[in-house]
Amino acid sequence: MNIRKRPYLAVGILLFLLSLVIRFFTLGFRNGDIYLIHEWYDFLLQNGYKGLGNGEFSNYPPAYLYLLYFATLTHSWLDSFIALKLLPSAFDFISAFAVYKIARTKYDSDKSFFLTSLFYLMPTVIMNSSSWGQIDSMYGSFLLVCFYLLLTKRPFWAMVAFGVGFSFKAQSIFILPFLGILFLRKQLRWYDFLIVPVIYLVLAIPTVWLGRSWESILSLYVGQAGQFTELARYAPNLYILMAGEPLHPGFEIGMTIFFLAMLAWAWVNWKAKPPVTENQLVLTALASAALVPFLLPKMLDRYFYPADLFSFVTALFMPELWFFAFLFQISSGLVYMIFPFQMPPILALPAALINTVLVFFIIRRQLKSLKES
Repeated sequence: MNIRKRPYLAVGILLFLLSLVIRFFTLGFRNGDIYLIHEWYDFLLQNGYKGLGNGEFSNYPPAYLYLLYFATLTHSWLDSFIALKLLPSAFDFISAFAVYKIARTKYDSDKSFFLTSLFYLMPTVIMNSSSWGQIDSMYGSFLLVCFYLLLTKRPFWAMVAFGVGFSFKAQSIFILPFLGILFLRKQLRWYDFLIVPVIYLVLAIPTVWLGRSWESILSLYVGQAGQFTELARYAPNLYILMAGEPLHPGFEIGMTIFFLAMLAWAWVNWKAKPPVTENQLVLTALASAALVPFLLPKMLDRYFYPADLFSFVTALFMPELWFFAFLFQISSGLVYMIFPFQMPPILALPAALINTVLVFFIIRRQLKSLKES
């Protein structure tokens, strides 16, 4: 390979290898969440595939628990904690592939690979999966696939991808307002949305066959929503200013503000009726991913993960907005230090202030693009 003729490819390879090295050295990190997931791992190791029929040992959906069971099959030759980290880390490859395909709609292969390597090196992407052991990469990867399929005018398969993402985590709904706006603009049909619950239910069938009740399947995400009682648990939004305050009536007020704001935003987007351009598509996706966890109460520190992803994708199409991705890395990085590394919760305050500014400018830029179109 001639480095002078293909500098983007050469630098991209170096960045990709650097990311792999960083991931390798973070695999050994332990935290409270990974110990909890390890308890689920032990349960499936002791009970085998029949343990999947138990609806009480874990509050995660069947799609993830299948993978957790397969991870137990490696117990004789792979450290169990490493196996738990490798599961979400594998989905980072899916995210990277989706980013590459998205970049290829605008750039040549070498530059697309370089940009994909930059994405793969993003601190919060590495920390979330390889270091923390969280599974946000599982649903996040399918949100990126969903966006790529919408970008390439394949709405049915886009909703299939969204349905798979939703089957891993309910936080996939953070881009649901974006999909709703595409429905209002006639880019999605109402029956495309039916594929989402169908996929969720189909993926649950093996666990039901093994003895799990449909009630536990259908109430799973509702139970997760009621798991925490804080208005914000290290989440970088303005509810952090109300930390320690009673859940009620703050929750009801916050939900009212959320619904009114989302209706107003959707109405403005529908009323403008601009042509659906690539820039419009990515800005609307980013606005949805950032606005929803910013306005909703009871959010956690990791819930801006889709905004982290789509801020990078936005920079692919509009490089002048690179600072969106940069600032999200700072705000998410700050709150990622609190629980895993036992840093002071006060770090959520500057992160919330950064996100307040970010959300304002994202919405402003997205609405401005309506006029430009």
